[in-house]
Amino acid sequence: MEENEKRRINTVKIFSILLLLTGILLILVPVIKTYLNTKRNNDVIDEFLKQSENAALEIEPLQDEEVEAFYIPPELSDDNTQTDLNNSPSPEPEPPVSDEPAQSPEPSKKPGMTKEEMKKRTSGVLIIPKIDVKMLIMDGVDDETLRVAAGRLPYTDNFDEIGNCVLAGHRSYTFGKYLNRLDELDIGDKITIQTKDKTLNYTIYNSKIIEPDDFSIIEKNDTDKILTVFTCHPPGIGSHRLVVQALQDN
Repeated sequence: MEENEKRRINTVKIFSILLLLTGILLILVPVIKTYLNTKRNNDVIDEFLKQSENAALEIEPLQDEEVEAFYIPPELSDDNTQTDLNNSPSPEPEPPVSDEPAQSPEPSKKPGMTKEEMKKRTSGVLIIPKIDVKMLIMDGVDDETLRVAAGRLPYTDNFDEIGNCVLAGHRSYTFGKYLNRLDELDIGDKITIQTKDKTLNYTIYNSKIIEPDDFSIIEKNDTDKILTVFTCHPPGIGSHRLVVQALQDN
């Protein structure tokens, strides 16, 4: 009888301990998950800040002679492009020609973008390890933006969205600067975009050369997350566009 009673007491103790441990685990698991998720998010943010700071430190704004060759048609740089392509306004009559030679207006030199402006406008960092590229990413393809960053065409999709995110960047005449070596990329090479929230990895599946007014690079995609990066080609002439397209990894 005493042995049976001891066994019963031991069983109750073991069961109580198991219940206690289970309760502790139920309390700890959400806490641990929250800690790990917070740490992961902080790590990604820290990595973004580090990468964007490093990229900003490496920036040497392009000089006038390096940006003249890269012309982006208004159809590719206007927020209302998709509407405008279908509803093109009638051309305005040309003003009468004067006999006096026209004087070219003095170009207005706008101050370069400050580091504070860069930080505010930066939405990600474009990283291409094979060609040692690390560029800030900002919205817009105006001259001021493209002198310091890769610009996202405003009406294209955002990072990590099903669709087509299109980035434009200067090639520069200097070897290794900006997208100067984009033509060295092959099918299967990797591209990374680091944002404040996550690290997005892409695999290149297409590379081609197109005319400047070829709008196929902004075509919508309803199934995959596509990243399109393009620049002028060849360097110093810019008569065409070099396009690299990559598919986001699962």
